[in-house]
Amino acid sequence: MLKAHDDNALGWLLDEHLGSCPGVRFAVHMTSDGLLSSYTKTIDKDTGDKLAAVTAALRAAGLAWADVTGDRAAPNAVRQHLIETDQWIGLTSAAAQNSLLAVCADLDSDIGLISERMNALSQRVGHELVSPERRSVEGGQFR
Repeated sequence: MLKAHDDNALGWLLDEHLGSCPGVRFAVHMTSDGLLSSYTKTIDKDTGDKLAAVTAALRAAGLAWADVTGDRAAPNAVRQHLIETDQWIGLTSAAAQNSLLAVCADLDSDIGLISERMNALSQRVGHELVSPERRSVEGGQFR
């Protein structure tokens, strides 16, 4: 186990629900604005931080996509992103209020199973994954 994982409060949930899924390389949970909350023991904190920031940017792009392509009179929330590279497949989805999950998996992974596990984790323990919305206070600091 990586040392950085020791102070990772909900990492065990990701390990149990997603890290044990065949083909999953790693999984991270983050706030919707890109702050890393939890990660599997198969990824270090620095890489998790970078992935959290990139995932938040993808979410913003997805929201813009939904706004441009959707019927403005109807809800059009982004449910999931799928990214396929030459080496891996990435899935991102909403986890709970103000939080996201991201998974990196092998190309030959069962994406349906991984997606199902991501959704099941969100439904079963979503209350644990909620991230309070950060608000700016004096001096531009967030709390």
